[in-house]
Amino acid sequence: MSGPQLVLVLRYRKAVTYGFHVLLGALEQHETATRYEVRFGDTPESTAEHIRAALATGAKVLVLWSFYSPDAAALAEELGRIRELADGSSVLHIAGGVHATAEPVQTLDAGWDIAAVGEGEMTLLKLVDAVGDPTSVTGLAYRDAVGGIVKTGRPERRPLDDFRGFSLKWDRFNALEITRGCIFSCRFKRQLLPVEAPI
Repeated sequence: MSGPQLVLVLRYRKAVTYGFHVLLGALEQHETATRYEVRFGDTPESTAEHIRAALATGAKVLVLWSFYSPDAAALAEELGRIRELADGSSVLHIAGGVHATAEPVQTLDAGWDIAAVGEGEMTLLKLVDAVGDPTSVTGLAYRDAVGGIVKTGRPERRPLDDFRGFSLKWDRFNALEITRGCIFSCRFKRQLLPVEAPI
């Protein structure tokens, strides 16, 4: 068997691990003809190192990002640093999560190659099947060769219960909720404090 056709490098940050774990759980259960590997970049430097190592194998590289809007500006700067350390024509940086869904064009303007819009499980599985080619995959926004915005339509949605929140293969697990709220129906009494008049 030859090397991977596709390498997925996750920009793996504590704030977004649970979302990645669900993607990994879906990927682990998915049968595909694509030979792929998954690597975890815990820092900008390790992410760039994984990209360089993947490029050395001749594989296409998808760098997966997920972030909230308050983190967008800082991560755009980090994206620039990673591109300075490791980049190439077969590397695509894909932003997913809340910010990319709400602001796909702004996400592209900030430097990402692709914005994944909406739930990402089926989008990722189709990207893997397509060896990273976004043109036939729904749920994406990207720029064409002349800079025009291409939106590939709504992502395919499946019931969330179809995808588990953990991956045995990559040893990544989400917390399990066994209850929500207080089982004792606790109440909090509101107490008004006296306000002193200014002197």
